[in-house]
Amino acid sequence: MTIIFLLAQPLISNCQILERFKNHVEFLASDRLEGRGPGSRGLQLAAEYIYQQFEDIGLLPPYEKSYYQEFTISGQEVNETNVIGILPAKTPTNQSLVFTAHYDGLGIRHDGLGVNASHGEDSIYNGALDNAMGVAALIEMARQFMSDGSQSQNLVFIATAGEERGHYGSIFYVKNPVFPLDHISINLNIDGFCIWGKQKEYFMMPRQGIDYVDKIDSIASIQGWVYNPPDFVDGLNKLFDATEFLSRGIPAITIWSGNESDVVIPEGQLPLGRRTHTPYDEVNQYWDWGGVEAQLALYKTIAYYFLEYPDNINVINPELFGH
Repeated sequence: MTIIFLLAQPLISNCQILERFKNHVEFLASDRLEGRGPGSRGLQLAAEYIYQQFEDIGLLPPYEKSYYQEFTISGQEVNETNVIGILPAKTPTNQSLVFTAHYDGLGIRHDGLGVNASHGEDSIYNGALDNAMGVAALIEMARQFMSDGSQSQNLVFIATAGEERGHYGSIFYVKNPVFPLDHISINLNIDGFCIWGKQKEYFMMPRQGIDYVDKIDSIASIQGWVYNPPDFVDGLNKLFDATEFLSRGIPAITIWSGNESDVVIPEGQLPLGRRTHTPYDEVNQYWDWGGVEAQLALYKTIAYYFLEYPDNINVINPELFGH
């Protein structure tokens, strides 16, 4: 099978994927989880949910029959937990391709940002776009690869905690990786996802300090995606879990798709991009889920390429991503 044939395949076609995806998001971003704040019961419920999903999919746990990678945060009594599932390579190898998506949020805050004249104050920062959507994508990506079967590299799926407070989960992972750090082909980080319908344009973070932007673009273009990065991308170099890989010279990207200029914003509603880190980041009737499957397919296509060709991409300026 040639790589061109592989990339041209319709990688996602099952309508059940979208229904599962929506169910993940609606649970993780529900008021019951109270925004998945640091050390909260809601965050623990989210971890348990992801754990159960990984177990049902059939991913292998990396630690003593557990998917949990526990770590401490200074000044916090309750430990945080990464949830990690492994799809082992078809033959033993240290090479890995790592997917990440943070599942923590900001929790409950009484700062007045959610005040609405007709509904009173909403103090729950539900974190639907940031990042219940990314976790849903992580889960469904794992399910698809499990269905496809083992690959030439180990696939590592990590739902990280502590991202909103300073990338604690991803920092802990790169210091305690399941497979050697210098054998990671690429980190595909998912933080935010398409909720504004089918799109043709996409962009990636970062676009500086790496030598594989053109490579990603050539891969994506096979599926009809058009690379169109806004200038604000360069101000996001240190904002994602991918930062912790990039600062250590490990290739990583985060992808966004869509352009809000074509979205009709109902009167009284914030633009989608301004909902993050507010109580308005919750699932509502204005969301258009029609672009989810295509963005999933984009991530999967890129993963398949680097499973086949893991070498010859580099972080040329890791200092751009340092703390």
